Amino acid sequence: MAGGEFCSDPGCTSTRQLFKQLCDFIAEKKSDVPIIYTGGYYMRTLAAGYEILGEQRYLDVATAYADGLIKKQMARGYWGSGYGDIELADTGSALGLFSVLYKHVDRDRQEKYLAAVQRYVTAVESEGFIHPSGAVGFGWNLNKDGTIGGILKDDYVIAAALTGGEVFTWMFHITKEDKYRRVAFNAISWILSTMRKDGVIPFVDGTDGAFLEKQGDPKNDFRLWDENTYQASTYVGEGLIAFDLYCDQAEWKPEVERKIRPDIEFLLRSQNANGTWGVRRPAANSECLGIGDPARSPGVVNLLIWYYSHVDKDPRIVNAVRKFDRFLLNPSRRRSLGC
Repeated sequence: MAGGEFCSDPGCTSTRQLFKQLCDFIAEKKSDVPIIYTGGYYMRTLAAGYEILGEQRYLDVATAYADGLIKKQMARGYWGSGYGDIELADTGSALGLFSVLYKHVDRDRQEKYLAAVQRYVTAVESEGFIHPSGAVGFGWNLNKDGTIGGILKDDYVIAAALTGGEVFTWMFHITKEDKYRRVAFNAISWILSTMRKDGVIPFVDGTDGAFLEKQGDPKNDFRLWDENTYQASTYVGEGLIAFDLYCDQAEWKPEVERKIRPDIEFLLRSQNANGTWGVRRPAANSECLGIGDPARSPGVVNLLIWYYSHVDKDPRIVNAVRKFDRFLLNPSRRRSLGC
């Protein structure tokens, strides 16, 4: 398995087996998930499973799901989230599937993927979601009849990371049109400019009362800095990794890599003793403690591995990832991450 230095077990045997079990579960039980960001991540896992384990059925299931996404695109270029409003953050998560499948599919599918994403980014730009600061807006209300309602333009850090950073970078990577790379750079730069000195990235979400300009209000500050601390690092990391790997801009890459360093340090020093990240809090109207920040925090491992592999081979990163791997290999412990 690639990246074997991050496995806590000899030869990655147990880690590889656990990954196969996950891929098998997704292929058998989660092949048609209506919530697009959840489905997107499931299918991206299968694409990785195909590349690492070589099982064709993983690629077949992921490709079929992508075919379904194409059919679900609205005339205006957007996708419904599958549970409510049209979110540019969730859409970015889903469209990441096209980017990982692109090299594995035939020319006809490649053209369909590109055309669909082209319609989406054109709508995002033309309808004013790309802000002068580089931030990206939230999305749209969805009416009960499935039509698009009111616009939601408040800054949203996850939309900036996943649509601004990830989707627009992919559009540049495929088309080589510099305007897409510039949007991605501005989005990532805006996010990094909001980082606190201790490396914490704020979960800016105006639709949920988390505004940078309202700092000083206890409720606003909790939502901004404490409620979703590791979600912010996870999703920002996803957008930043895509940009760093595919922006093809020698002047911008070192800047981005340098500015994310405080967040890397924050992640290393704030890892829980059991190998996880995040503070578990009861969810409103639910007995489940696994949703929210802790459930999404595993994604910080991707950011740490990228930083080690492409920026600085800091041995603390290997130790942190191995520690989390040991947590995952324990069945009774890893279930606590979700519901």
